[in-house]
Formats: sequence, structure tokens, C-alpha cells
Amino acid sequence: MSMPTNNEYRATDTIEDTTVEPRRTTSPVLLLLLAFAVTAGGLIWWSQSRAPTGASVATVPGNVIDDPAATTPANERATASAEKARAERAAANRPAPISRDARPLAGNAEPKYPASMLRAGVGGTVVVLAEVDAQGNPVNVSVVERSGARDLDRAALSAVKQWRFEPAMRNGKAIATSVKVPVDFKPI
Repeated sequence: MSMPTNNEYRATDTIEDTTVEPRRTTSPVLLLLLAFAVTAGGLIWWSQSRAPTGASVATVPGNVIDDPAATTPANERATASAEKARAERAAANRPAPISRDARPLAGNAEPKYPASMLRAGVGGTVVVLAEVDAQGNPVNVSVVERSGARDLDRAALSAVKQWRFEPAMRNGKAIATSVKVPVDFKPI
């Protein structure tokens, strides 16, 4: 005789759900619209914060006259406006004082690329400091930043010594000054 089994207390076999729900991704279009909205909101906020605030305006009593033209006779106003016009014409005809730094002239010869460096494919930039007199001639020339190749430094130095410069100007007068000149050597 067999005993009936009570299935109420027996644990049922559980079946695990092995299906994985696919991960939902956000649409790139939606991300782009979100970025645009945030940027637009930031720009609106920034423009509002920089807008001038409404300052209170002082009221002027009606009997105060601030316009000198109203109290000045007509002939004095005409004389003053004529003098002002003459002064403006004189200022327009006067050249503005020129101020600029020294710079190499366009006709200067290119530095000679050392043949050994060109064959080896070595290049670099040499920065040369040239002290230029008021006539545009280099007085003292020295290397400020080296290229790493001694031959390139020497070639740049000898070339800049031969150059002519447009002199520096201060208030329309040529002055002596110093200028840094970068010289590039690029192998072909």
C-alpha cells in the first residue's frame, strides 16, 4: 500500500525565465534635441543676465533749462559751430601718428638650407633676435631658440645678418628696437 503524497507541501519545480529583456537605448536624435534645448536655455539665461537692469530715471523739474543753445544767442551758436567744424576738418587732415614694430622686408633672401641637413631630412625652427637700428639695419643678431641642429642655427644666423628691416615707428618716428624672427627649415 502506498501512501498518498501530499502535494500541498511539496515545492513545485521552478522554471527560471532565461529570456533577457533587451536594453532600451536612447535615440541619438533625442539626445541631440536635449543638448540643443539645454544650450538654448543657457544662451537665453546668459543674455538675460547681461541685459541692463531697469535703472530708475531721475525726473527733471520743468523750469530747469539744461540746453545752453536755448540761452545762447543765435550769432554765438553759429560762431561756435563754425569753429567746431574747422577743428574737425583740421583733425581729419592731420595724419594719425604711426606706431609699429620692426619687421623684415619682403625682398630678403631665404636662408640657405645646409645640404647635409637637407639630405638627412633634418628640419626645425630657429628663433633669431635681431637688434635693428632706426635705418632698418641689423646691429646685433643672436639665436634665442635653437632648432637642435647646429648647422640650421648657423644658416639662420648668417641669413638674418644680411637682411634689411622696416624700422619700428613710435609716434611717426623711426626708432631702434629688437625683433624676434622665426626662421623655418622644412625638408622636402
